[in-house]
Amino acid sequence: MPGQEGIPAVFSPMARTLPDLVYFSKSVLSMKPWNYDHSVHPIPWRTDEEQDAKEKKRLRIGVLRTDDVVDPSPACARALEQVVSALRSEGHDITDVQPPSPYEALKIASALLNSDGCKTFRSFYRTGEWDDPGAAQLRFYMRIPRPIKYLYYLWVKYVRQDDIWAGLIDGFHEKSAFQQWKLVTKREAYKAKWHAWWQEEARLDFMLTPPNATPALPHGAMRDALDYSCGILPVTHVDRTLDGLPATFRLQNLNGVAKGAYKYYEVDQMHGLPVAVQVVGQRLQEERVLAFMQRVEGALEKHGRKYEQLEIQ
Repeated sequence: MPGQEGIPAVFSPMARTLPDLVYFSKSVLSMKPWNYDHSVHPIPWRTDEEQDAKEKKRLRIGVLRTDDVVDPSPACARALEQVVSALRSEGHDITDVQPPSPYEALKIASALLNSDGCKTFRSFYRTGEWDDPGAAQLRFYMRIPRPIKYLYYLWVKYVRQDDIWAGLIDGFHEKSAFQQWKLVTKREAYKAKWHAWWQEEARLDFMLTPPNATPALPHGAMRDALDYSCGILPVTHVDRTLDGLPATFRLQNLNGVAKGAYKYYEVDQMHGLPVAVQVVGQRLQEERVLAFMQRVEGALEKHGRKYEQLEIQ
C-alpha cells in the first residue's frame, strides 16, 4: 500500500522446488535490479555467504515452538519435530529458544498496519469488490465508536479474561501522526531488542519455527516487523490419523486470536495438504537462509523423510 511504511511490504517468490527458488533468486540479483528500482539494496549474490552456510560442520539452531499467542496445531508441531529430529541426528546444536515476546511484535505491527483506520486499502476497491474476512473484521472494529469499543475491551479483558485479544482490540483505532511516530519508535526498539538477543545471547545460525499455526487455510481465511530473511519449506503432509486435536481440546478456551485460527482446523478435510517449517535468518541473509533450507532438505532426505511433492493435475 502506498505510504504504508510502518510494516513494509515484501515480495516473496514461490517455486515448486528449492533449486528453482535458488535459481530465481540468483537470476534476479544477476540483473542488478538496483539499477531499475531505487528501493533495492545494491547487494549482488554473495557466494561466500552461501558456501559458509553450506559447509559449516556444526550449526547452532534455535527452535521456537510457539509464539505464545496461537500454539501450533498437531500437524505443524509434528512437522517441526520431524525436522528437529533429522538435524539433531546430523550432530547439530539444537536448543529451544525464548526470544523477545512475539506478542509484542503482533501488537506493534497490528497498530501500524491499521493506523490509517483501513482507509488506504479500501481506497483501491473497484465496483463489485469487497473485504476479505480479515479486512472485514478490522473495518468492523475500526467503525465502532471509541467509548463502546472501550467497554468491549473491558469485557474481553476482565470478564472473558482474554488479555491477548484485549491487547489487540485496544489498538484498533485510527492514529494521529504523533501516535504513528511513537509506534515506529517502538518498532525500532523491538528490532534492537531482537538483534541484541540473537547476537549476544542466542548466537544462532538460524531459527526454526512453524510458519503458521495451522496448514493451508480456505481461500480468504487469511507480518514481519523484524524485516528478517525467512524461507518456508514443505516437509510433510497432514495425516488424519496423526494430526487430530486431542480429546481435551476446547475451542472456547482459546484466546480470540487462536479461535480465529483453529476454527479452520479440520484434519479430515486437510488430509494430504503440505505442512511446512520456516527457516529464519537475520536481516539481509537471503543467501544463508536458502543454503540452510538446503541443509534441512538434505537432512530429511538422508534420514528417510524426503518430502513427496503433490501430483500436478
